[in-house]
Amino acid sequence: MIGFPIRLQVRTWLQRISEWYSPPDSLDEVQEVTTIGDWIESQEIGSRLPDGWSVDREIVQFRGESLAEVLRLTNRSDGYRITLKPTDMTDPTGRIRIYTRPSPFKSREYRQTADSLSAAIGTATEIAASRDTRQRQSAEGPRRESAAIDRSASV
Repeated sequence: MIGFPIRLQVRTWLQRISEWYSPPDSLDEVQEVTTIGDWIESQEIGSRLPDGWSVDREIVQFRGESLAEVLRLTNRSDGYRITLKPTDMTDPTGRIRIYTRPSPFKSREYRQTADSLSAAIGTATEIAASRDTRQRQSAEGPRRESAAIDRSASV
């Protein structure tokens, strides 16, 4: 007579073999869903952004949620990212959450929710433009001060 633990192991082993040789489940029940990537033109959005920004579609997983396709606008020089994620994956043109991430080393931060995809794209391009303006101003700021110091030193 075979002991209970051995019978359990044999049963488990036979079930696994049966699963390996059984035909895979049919994909007939799988539904095709329109995503945010189907509604946007990367080139059109890219033309509205400052130089140095890229537009990509990515599949991501937010904490505690299923996989989702998002739209990502990334500044190639410093890694600043703007992420657009539909609140309802079955309605990619509806309400969109906007997240920003200052650098690859920092966490994503919720920014706001837009009423539609077009409003979210408008907000994202404004965020990118203001970020670009601030970067240029901060890069020019120290040069002006140092030029003033150089002039006073030569007097």
